[in-house]
Amino acid sequence: MGLVMALGAPARALASASGETVHVAGSITQAGVNPCTGAPGTYDVTFEGVSHTNVTPVGTLHHTATITGEIAFTPDDPTQPTYTGEFTAWDGQNGAVGSTITLTATFHDTLRGSDGSSIRDRGVFHLTVLADGTVTAALDSFVLVCP
Repeated sequence: MGLVMALGAPARALASASGETVHVAGSITQAGVNPCTGAPGTYDVTFEGVSHTNVTPVGTLHHTATITGEIAFTPDDPTQPTYTGEFTAWDGQNGAVGSTITLTATFHDTLRGSDGSSIRDRGVFHLTVLADGTVTAALDSFVLVCP
């Protein structure tokens, strides 16, 4: 999102260097399903993170964000295992108006079940776009490891 805002900024706004750091924290509770069994239940997620964005006087952008937290999954059916664990998500963008732009994001979590099983997710997204809009590198990978 920082990239979109910086690239859409008027040239006069880019005339001086700027930087911004934003800290976030919170919690979310929502209905969901166990990704391995499809058992319905509720996810409780707590998280905290930080985002840094820098724009130079010539319009070069560098942005990173890291979010970490804890996840608990409680199934609706008490005979199903509950899961608890941690996650980390990171993203970064680099580029400038009229030049190459790169975007990368990663995600991983590991949840341990009350029955001794585990669930792991790993995801990576990367995109390189040249100034003319040509995509020279694109990677979108997601792996789910179930018990």
